[in-house]
Amino acid sequence: MPKEVKSTLQDPIVVKSFGDEQYLGCTGCPADSHVVTWLTTSRDRPVERCPECGSVYKMEYVGLVDDGHGHGRHDEHHVNHGAHPDEGEEKTMADLVREEYR
Repeated sequence: MPKEVKSTLQDPIVVKSFGDEQYLGCTGCPADSHVVTWLTTSRDRPVERCPECGSVYKMEYVGLVDDGHGHGRHDEHHVNHGAHPDEGEEKTMADLVREEYR
């Protein structure tokens, strides 16, 4: 059985996200020691601490890179597997699904 250790600011639980926000539920440390406490992390505020148990979570943004002009996002290493239905719209998670899974 793994040893359960509360995360800290120096060693947070990392949660990867493709979006600008990530919602997560903490059940305590040890697991299930309190009711679910819902927390919100974001690109602007990536670190949150659970008010019940003190566990610390950090969102790591792994989505598309900003274009720097406020016109949505693009990935510098993106391979185009087909045109977006409307090139003027911002891409969604559906656009990131591999062609063979569509």
